[in-house]
Amino acid sequence: MPINTIFKLIILKFIATLFISPCFASDFRDAEWGISKKQVESLEKIFPLYTKNESITFRGKVANRPVDIIYIFKDNKLTIGIYKFTTNNVNNNVYLNDYDRISESLDLKYGKPDKRNVIWINELYKEKKGYHGNAISMGHLILESYWSEDKTIILHKLSGNTGIIDHSISYFDKNFADQYLGKEERSETDGL
Repeated sequence: MPINTIFKLIILKFIATLFISPCFASDFRDAEWGISKKQVESLEKIFPLYTKNESITFRGKVANRPVDIIYIFKDNKLTIGIYKFTTNNVNNNVYLNDYDRISESLDLKYGKPDKRNVIWINELYKEKKGYHGNAISMGHLILESYWSEDKTIILHKLSGNTGIIDHSISYFDKNFADQYLGKEERSETDGL
């Protein structure tokens, strides 16, 4: 095949990607908001870890890290998707490194977040950077970032309580966000 033809095919593929991909964009993984549990199960193509009335959980990887992939439904319609990181670290500061790396990846994908919060509930370790991981595990410190897309609010969060750290990325259908996000959190994203 002549080089000219190959070049034209590459350009054509690029243009098609620009115009076709947005038409088939998904909201969480390969799923669109509002699809049923059965549709989600067929999209994942792996057996669920467990199923409850309003949720399905799968096991997978995101950014080379193990996660639980959680789909949450309201009236059998997908309204939330969550990546819950399942890595257990002995050193709590490793969670901070993971959070920073995932934040960088999210920034590359979605751009600068609409809001990035560092919330100190108890400032005991605020000036002791080497203890920030412990501060998170005790519920003293919360890190979170918000992005707002066309149909989705994305929340990346690192928090903890009683020694257990929770690292997650949650995707909320904007039509149902008021029911899941606190009023203060939702008002901060209104109009974005």
